[in-house]
Amino acid sequence: MRVVNRLAGVLLGLVLLAGGLLVVVEGVLAATGRRPWPVDFATWYGPLTRTELRAPVVLACSIAVGVLGLLLFVTQVRRWAPPRLAVRHGTGARPVSWWVYRRSVERELSSAVDALPGVSETRCRLRGRGDRWRLTVSPRGRSDTGEPVHRAVTAQLERMAAPVPVRVRVALRRPRRVA
Repeated sequence: MRVVNRLAGVLLGLVLLAGGLLVVVEGVLAATGRRPWPVDFATWYGPLTRTELRAPVVLACSIAVGVLGLLLFVTQVRRWAPPRLAVRHGTGARPVSWWVYRRSVERELSSAVDALPGVSETRCRLRGRGDRWRLTVSPRGRSDTGEPVHRAVTAQLERMAAPVPVRVRVALRRPRRVA
C-alpha cells in the first residue's frame, strides 16, 4: 500500500503544482494587461456560466468526483497489514526487540513446506499485528499430508522465534492431475 500512497501523493502533487503554476502565470498576465496565454477564459468560462446544475454533465462529474473521493477515503482509512511483525524478545537484563518482514516469513514457510514429499505449490498467508500471528498454509497435496505440513510449519515457526501461540490453519488443495 505504501507504493500506492506514494504514487497517489506524487500525482496529486503534480496536479496541484500545475494548477498553481497556471494560476500564477494567468495572474501575472492579467496584472500586466496582456491576453491570457495558456487558457483563454472566454472559451471555457462562457459555457460554464450557461450550464445549469441539473444538466447531465454536472451530475456525471459530481458522481465521478464523489466516487473517487470515497474510494480514496476508504483506502486511507482501511487498516493495512504491517510489513513487519514482532518475534519473541531476547532474554537477559536488557530486553531486545526483533522484527521480521511478513513476506520473508511467508516465503520461508512456503519453501519449508514445499520441501516435504508429496506437497507442492504452497501459498502462505500471515496475518496479525504485533505478537499475535495467524497463519494460513494452503499447499497442494493429498489429504494424508496435512499433519506433516502442520509439523513442518510449527518447527519452522519455532526456528524463527515466532511468538507463541501462532494459530496455524492448513487448507490442503487437491493435487493437479498429470495428463
